[in-house]
This record gives sequence, structure tokens and C-alpha cells, in this order.
Amino acid sequence: MIFYILLLLIVLVLFFFSSKYPNKEKNISLILLVIFVLIGGFRDRIGWDYNNYTNWYLNGTRDNGLEFGFLAIMKAFRYLNLDHKFLFFFFSFFTYLFAYLGIRKYTKKSSLPLVLYFLIPVLFLYSFTYMRQFLSVTISFYAFSFLLDKKYLKYFLLMGLATSIHYSCLIPLVVFLILFKWGQYIKIRYLYVVMGLSFIISQIGIIHLLSFFLRDSHYLFYVSSKFAIPVPLMKLLLLNVMGLIVLWYYDKYGFQLLHQKYLLLAYICSVIFVNIFSESSELTRIYIYFRIFEIVLVSEVIRSALVNKKLWLISFACCFYIFPFFRAIIIDSKEQPQKELKLVPYKSLLF
Repeated sequence: MIFYILLLLIVLVLFFFSSKYPNKEKNISLILLVIFVLIGGFRDRIGWDYNNYTNWYLNGTRDNGLEFGFLAIMKAFRYLNLDHKFLFFFFSFFTYLFAYLGIRKYTKKSSLPLVLYFLIPVLFLYSFTYMRQFLSVTISFYAFSFLLDKKYLKYFLLMGLATSIHYSCLIPLVVFLILFKWGQYIKIRYLYVVMGLSFIISQIGIIHLLSFFLRDSHYLFYVSSKFAIPVPLMKLLLLNVMGLIVLWYYDKYGFQLLHQKYLLLAYICSVIFVNIFSESSELTRIYIYFRIFEIVLVSEVIRSALVNKKLWLISFACCFYIFPFFRAIIIDSKEQPQKELKLVPYKSLLF
């Protein structure tokens, strides 16, 4: 745990340095990117699926899968006779690189969004486990910027690449197109209503009704009340509170950056998805494709709170991000069945 505490302190110090010296913003952001790659890319035997990926690579047990992009990467590495550890570095490097490129496309004040990316467990820490999906998440995050710039070929090429790595990217592919087409007509007050309705749905348990239609399918695991694990109510409430704060802020102060409204719509989709599918934690993983936009939006809220000395908002943001970071590490320590794959102690190929 000491390692992660020191790592967090280093990340925060770099952010405060960039705040004091704005002309160093890009350099600090690059340093943060390098830190992420060093921590994630050179990790050794960390992550719930570490052994699965190793087995898939060495024994070819997933070579009949549908995700041809992932298969092509593995086969290329095998052809070059590379050690399986290169596979983990490859996925980590490009996951964090696309996150960085996406952030820089949406805002030039990139250090704070990178700090938030690091702190949100489902973005950084969980990338140690869900490697394919999280690479797909950051590619789609970057790709959305090209759709907003009306560079359609680049958008579809990147989204095609992301889908070839993890087919769940088909959902954001469609949602992004819907937001781009009709987002300009959506008022913020409508988002309050939709969020409220989706939260009510979350408390009804409507997702379990799907078990009647999927009774003989392997997807029953995701929707049955017998197997599915719900999202903790406190986590659900906090995600909705942050969503309301973000809506309130942009409703009151307006949009400062180009295309910021579309980023807001994408982010609110994450709250709606996690509400609707909250009875099954596995199904809520789709919300990560949209929650990543939070790091750009909330960074503006935090900067405003720091300038205007809104202590209540600063305190909430600190608790909202720092507590879950360490909670995720503690939960991993308690629930990870294989001791050697736990986040604590951190193990690296470098030391």
C-alpha cells in the first residue's frame, strides 16, 4: 500500500507544479504518461486475468474468438517469438497513449484530467485486468474527437480498430453517432429528468426480467438475480451526485471548450447506463466507455472550485476520487483468490 500512497503523492505534486507553472503543462502531462506506462506496462503478475491472458497467448486457447484485432496482435507477437510480457506492455502502452491523445484533443490543460484518469479505479487500476476492453475504451475516447471534427474516415477506422479488440465497442459506436446527430437538440434540463428516471429503474430491478428470455443462454449469468452482483447503493448514489454537480456547473456557467456539450452528453450516458444496469455489475462495464469523459469535464469543475475557493466542492471531489482509489486496492487484497496476482504488493519487472 505504501507504494500506491507514494505514487499518488508524486502524481499530485506533478499536478500542483503544472498549476503553478502553466507553461510546463504539456511536459508534466508527458511525465504522467511515462509514469502510467512504467507502472502498468512493466507490472509483473498483477491482475485477475493475468494468467488467462498468459494462457491464451502461450496455448492459443482464444484463437477462435471473434475479436480479430486482438487475435492479430497475439499472432504477430507469436510470429516474432516475443515473450508474453511484451503483450502486457503493448496493451498498457497504447491504452495510456490513446487516453493521453484523447485528453489533449479535448483540452490543453491535460495534467488534471490525467490525474483523474489515474484516480478512477475503473480507468487505471482495472486496466491491469480488463486489458482488451480498456484499450478499446481509450481508442473510442480518442476516436470521438474525430467524429466531432467531422473527420468521419478517421472516426470509423479507429472505432473499427477498437471493436476488433473488444466487440462491446459496438455500443459506443452507435451511441456516439446518435449524440453527434441529435445532441444539439438536447437540453440540460432533459438530462436531469432522464437521470432521475434511470435511477428509479435501478431500484426496481427491471434487469432481472431479462432472465426469463435468456434462461438457456450463457448470458443468464449477467442478468439473473441468482448470479448477478449489484452495484453498491452508496457507489450508485455518489455517481449520480457527481453527475448532478457536473450538470449544475455547466448549466450555470456554460461551455468553455469546443464540443464540450457533446462530452457532457457522453458522460451523462455513463450515469444512465450504470443506473439501468446497476443490478448486474458485469453489465455496467459498458459505462466505462462513457465515464472516461468525466475526467475532462470534472477537471474544469475542480479548477473553477479552486479559483473560487469553493471548499465544499473541493472536499467532495477529493473524497469522491481518493477514497475509491484506495478502496479498490483494499477490495482487491481481500477478494483476489490468487495471492500472487494482487495489487499489493506492487510487483515490477524493473525492480
